[in-house]
Amino acid sequence: MNEKVIVQRAEREGGRLWLYVNDAPVPLARVTPKRHMLVDSDALAFAYILETDDRFLYVMVPKPWWPELKAALDAREPVWLRCGEAAVELEQFGDELSYLLENIRGNANYGEALEQAVQDVFFEQ
Repeated sequence: MNEKVIVQRAEREGGRLWLYVNDAPVPLARVTPKRHMLVDSDALAFAYILETDDRFLYVMVPKPWWPELKAALDAREPVWLRCGEAAVELEQFGDELSYLLENIRGNANYGEALEQAVQDVFFEQ
């Protein structure tokens, strides 16, 4: 069974971007970074995939936190997920996000709203 957790807060601290979730269906100590991301065009969110022995866990990063993603991407900072006291690095987050951004830019297949949102946050000077 696949599940989603939605990032509630994002902040850059100590040379890292921290993504905070209030609750996770499995302890973060039991997840492995999949090193892969997807996009949810309808929700205007990026999804980083974590896996356990029996499921995938999608870390959903909605549009309100994209400016922090851009700043961390520009600074080449690693991205970490925190739930309570537990934390896990979202390995290759920056590379995966960069790849998605380049594919979305100017590509109507992702939907006009997502394409415009990505342009506004990540490519406007």
